[in-house]
Amino acid sequence: MKAKVLTDSGSGLSAKQASDLGIAFLPLQVTVDNQQYLDGINLDIPELYKMLDEGKMPSTSQPPLLMQEELFEDLQKDGYTDLILINLSNGLSGTNATLQATAARLGLNVHTLDIYSTLYMQKYMVLAANQLLQAGKEPEEIIEILKKAVDNSNGYLIVEDLDHLAAGGRLTPLAAKLGGMLKIKPILKVGKETEGKVDAWEKVRTFNKAVKKAAEKIASEVKDDVDNYEFFMLNGENEEGTEAGKQALIDALGKDVVIHTDPMYAVIACHTGLGSVGFQYAPKIEGVNI
Repeated sequence: MKAKVLTDSGSGLSAKQASDLGIAFLPLQVTVDNQQYLDGINLDIPELYKMLDEGKMPSTSQPPLLMQEELFEDLQKDGYTDLILINLSNGLSGTNATLQATAARLGLNVHTLDIYSTLYMQKYMVLAANQLLQAGKEPEEIIEILKKAVDNSNGYLIVEDLDHLAAGGRLTPLAAKLGGMLKIKPILKVGKETEGKVDAWEKVRTFNKAVKKAAEKIASEVKDDVDNYEFFMLNGENEEGTEAGKQALIDALGKDVVIHTDPMYAVIACHTGLGSVGFQYAPKIEGVNI
């Protein structure tokens, strides 16, 4: 057996970054004004943000099927027999199911799970899987380790403008309805409880109140086990909101913690628009550094 980790651009990794880490990579597609881009190859975060600032309404789709087949054939030629698939949630995309079908057709063994999320959670799971594999763990053992972390993780999203999520069909009907209500700022939740879909969790009147409420909710969920969790924030071109979110999380947890921060990844920002802030957390995985 020879195994390799494979992910998509929902992880925030570019093709080059993944290659440098020894991770196989497939880009999700972004379409803007009838022009198609490959996320992480010929589209990056600043370019996508610029399009959003110009009022564009990007749409996304799965990695090109031909690119999937070519990648799998190349992996087989290099002697790989097994793939550890870490993709964005099945509730957001059919990418994982498509990749499983393509791999099975070509005779590759697949080890995977639904992470019920994307963004930094996906990145963390990808880095963890790769480090555990390099440490000599078997693929099925890696999946079990990741599953325990996924089952105790969660994510909250605060979006300035729900139009992008609504247009892309990524909102549940309830969340879409809340988005249309005057002066309501929904806090959206993505995790195992929502089956990896974007759903409304709470509604408040202002962005700052939403940030504080999300931080307090996370503190209540990790309770007295703060030191055993990783905390992540995503900045959708909202520096002030992100900093407020960090401080709110530190205040709610009652201690200064490391908060890993990244921009809102391009393929997800297509649906959240500009001005969004994301909170995510997951248990620390032994032997994994990020």
